[in-house]
Amino acid sequence: MPSLLKRFQFLGATVLSTCFVATTFAEAPVPVESVAPVPEIEIEVQSQLETLQKALDDQDGYEDAREGQIRQSFGLLACLGQALAEHDGASETKIQGPALRDAALKFQRKSSLEEAKAAFEQVKLAANGEATGDHSVDHPWNKLINMHPMMEEMNSRNSALLKVIRRPRGKAEEPVHATTWAILALAMQADTHEVKDDAMLPEWNKFSNEFREASLKLAEAIRNKDAKEARKWFDSANQSCDSCHEVFQ
Repeated sequence: MPSLLKRFQFLGATVLSTCFVATTFAEAPVPVESVAPVPEIEIEVQSQLETLQKALDDQDGYEDAREGQIRQSFGLLACLGQALAEHDGASETKIQGPALRDAALKFQRKSSLEEAKAAFEQVKLAANGEATGDHSVDHPWNKLINMHPMMEEMNSRNSALLKVIRRPRGKAEEPVHATTWAILALAMQADTHEVKDDAMLPEWNKFSNEFREASLKLAEAIRNKDAKEARKWFDSANQSCDSCHEVFQ
């Protein structure tokens, strides 16, 4: 894991503009290994590869999906890549985190189908451990996924989580939706552009932390096959979202 001094250097770094000073989170707000086990990141990466393959094979449906699921999947893959880039256990997987992040970020909101497919080919290379070139470990978490696709990706997992919670069986893939929530919460906390008043930053951090912690406890309860506890933390995570939206419209 990067040194404590390095972490404070990044958290204290500032970007100057003509009208304000903004903090750039070059590392996650908390150590990534405390949020996501590597095997669960691997499962989610594979899931997104399958989602993108299907979406990009549908040439006729590309324009409709580009700003929806396709954009969400590339953004999530960028977050997963950065999570692996910073993870203490990165050597446990063949996935090249920094290269995966950079490949996913090649997709842009207005990318053509050909450009999206080219980005996806680079994503697959990184996922298979075959990417080449230089890829820095460091990257700001608030520059991985935009807020709207992030929220849509979070919301899309509610029904799948409810299905798991009804009867958790201890399968490896079952806690992954909750773990993915927790990873996205790192990007959400770093992206403070919705906070128009600096005095409200503590509130933003509070809601982000609450959502992440509830997601982590939800994942743990699912691993333990504790349906009652899982439902408690699922409701807590959603309540933190509702409370946040009441403050930050």
